[in-house]
Amino acid sequence: MKCFTYKSRGFASSDNYNGIDGVVNRLMLGVCFLAGFFLLAVSSFAQSGGMPGQLMSYGVGARALGMGGAFFAVADDSTAAYWNPAALIFLKRKEFSAMQSSMFADTSLSFFTYAHPTTSKGTIAISMTQLKSVGFEKVSIEANPSGDEIINIRKLGSFDSSESAIALSWGRNVSDTLAFGFMVKNITRSLDTSADGFKAVDISMLQRFSRTYRMAIGVQNIFSMKSGDTDDELPLTFKFGQALSLFKGSLVFGLDFTKPQTGDMNWRFGGEYWLLSWAALRFGVMGAPGIQEADIGVGIRYGSLSFDLAQGIHALGTATRFSLTMRMGQSNTAKHDKEVRILVRQAMAYFKAGYFSKAVAKLKFAMDAAPGNAQVRRMLTRLEAAVDYVPGATGGEEIPTLIRKGVISYVDGKDLRNSINVLRHAFNKDPRNENLLSLLNMIEKEGRISELTKKPEGPQIFTYIDQKTYDSRQAVYEGKYDLAMKRAQDILDIEPNNETALEIMGSAFYLMDQPDKARVTWERVLEINPNNKMVKKFLKQVE
Repeated sequence: MKCFTYKSRGFASSDNYNGIDGVVNRLMLGVCFLAGFFLLAVSSFAQSGGMPGQLMSYGVGARALGMGGAFFAVADDSTAAYWNPAALIFLKRKEFSAMQSSMFADTSLSFFTYAHPTTSKGTIAISMTQLKSVGFEKVSIEANPSGDEIINIRKLGSFDSSESAIALSWGRNVSDTLAFGFMVKNITRSLDTSADGFKAVDISMLQRFSRTYRMAIGVQNIFSMKSGDTDDELPLTFKFGQALSLFKGSLVFGLDFTKPQTGDMNWRFGGEYWLLSWAALRFGVMGAPGIQEADIGVGIRYGSLSFDLAQGIHALGTATRFSLTMRMGQSNTAKHDKEVRILVRQAMAYFKAGYFSKAVAKLKFAMDAAPGNAQVRRMLTRLEAAVDYVPGATGGEEIPTLIRKGVISYVDGKDLRNSINVLRHAFNKDPRNENLLSLLNMIEKEGRISELTKKPEGPQIFTYIDQKTYDSRQAVYEGKYDLAMKRAQDILDIEPNNETALEIMGSAFYLMDQPDKARVTWERVLEINPNNKMVKKFLKQVE
């Protein structure tokens, strides 16, 4: 008696003759085994030579397959869970999609997926893909001892071939133009009594260069584990795709390349044209490297539903695919924007109250929710820089109030000079605060101030204003009148009604032979303090 078993998607023989010596060389399965499955392998796995795990490379979705499977960079619906997890970021609503593909010889391909966008944690999706062929005949063969004649063929029933994958996919923006995604998948295969399984991880990245062009790269099976009674291993596979969108998205082209580490490169090219807002035509070809299959398809949108049909034509016949996609719930964009606004409002409340570190934490949450929000990014970058020196400034006292005003002005970024003057005033009130001086110097450098504020020298009571007053007087004595006016102006930026600074500035004008400007400056001093006898004497000199 000759019994046949099969292994690794091929078959091996085990000889067990009752009373018959030797090995029977004329082995025959008749129509039992490869008649249908070989056709399936040729048509589905032609692009990479029938490697294990091709279930996850063949393609799903009538829309994608109508474009020849050139969907790696084009993907923008729930089937991105299969094609390119990074592209899940395009989903704005919860989405369910199902596909059924009728092939040949009792062979079918099924796919189901559900994708769920979150407001700030990206989009997660779960999917199931199954390739199944049924009705293979199983037989045993009895041969004579010499092995040159078959005595009896006995039918032992039938068996099926099944390959399925359950996958968890996730995609998220990491900036306003870059997205990242990964897929964890569990693939199982069975062929009569033979079975094996694989656990693997895929990663992908999507870069949007403009509204019309984007590019995607990915690696399949970057990590994998196997089990079961075969020696097969999932191949490390590299993918590259491009998508071009024209006429406001009415015309889309996709071009993909796939290279298994131990196989030949294959390519896919296809396009989609929306004749109307609710009707599309599609075409595509698959090559490895010569053309293996040509595809055409149509799509119809009706409200939250999409119906897609694709027909594949290849040397072995045709394959018909039908898909239904349903979008559910409200647009995630509105929820997302609302959450970002709430986080920013909370951050601003902390910020204005002087809790800078807490404001940074809220802005980081907002940044996670909206990586592409340039305004939030600028605010966070400036506030983080300030927090490195001054983590907070709470309370109603004069110094923390001045620090808050200065930091708020700095983060706003519209008037760095105002921020510098306010912080200089705060430092004048608290000249021992080295952290405040470091913050002030950082902002002065950003504002391209040539002369940075320094820690006051001399007696401990010698404040910033005292230092500037001393420097301006010294400049007058040395005949450096321009420098004297600059030092006086530094004081007036902080204390606009500082009598001493105005006196010195008036004197500098007078010594520079500008009596009119000197008179105006000294008259301002008398407006502040009518009892200033020294300035009254100066004014008599210019009458």
